Amino acid sequence: MSTLAGPELGYRFYPPADPHDLGHPQLDVTIHATPTGEHFDPECFICPITASNGSTPQHVLHPWTQEHTYRVCAGDVIIEDREHEQIKAFTFGGTLTIDSDQHQTLCRLTSPVSLLEYSPQPTALGQQLIDEVNILFAERRAVQDEDDFAQRLAAADPVQLYRACLVALQAKFEHFPTPDEPHRRFKQFLHTATSAFTEDISSLADLL
Repeated sequence: MSTLAGPELGYRFYPPADPHDLGHPQLDVTIHATPTGEHFDPECFICPITASNGSTPQHVLHPWTQEHTYRVCAGDVIIEDREHEQIKAFTFGGTLTIDSDQHQTLCRLTSPVSLLEYSPQPTALGQQLIDEVNILFAERRAVQDEDDFAQRLAAADPVQLYRACLVALQAKFEHFPTPDEPHRRFKQFLHTATSAFTEDISSLADLL
């Protein structure tokens, strides 16, 4: 499906302000009271939000009568339709706002850094970044208590976390060989992105 899907699909990834960004600044998901019968009909929106133990998956359904604003943590977000088909994305954190009336519930996820859509192509730049960030998270989780990691991940500032991940990946891949074009493009992305940072970046170990 197109990453710039129209409202008839029930969701929309907004185009990036910078054409060099791999992801999107905003995702809208509309859950209708009555199925539209169009290509993709969301029934549930799931994303990780802050909780006393770190984070918890928030399942948004229609109608919505709970809180209307949530702090979103880093992790996967999922749009699921009535046929259990899923659209997945990865966020470094942001804000979820929910507006609901008798006809529909609108979920709006915004982030100060790229919201990355999962791709069926493993060599897509965005998918490579998701995969590598998940490896970084697994490495940090492995060297500390699970609860401590969950708390630190939930508390991490999205911008600091995104930049720390890119710096860690730049250091990891800087001296790697480039056996093919996808690896070359990924290394070039990391180099270009980290070269644009003008201030000191917290290390991933300090954040997580």
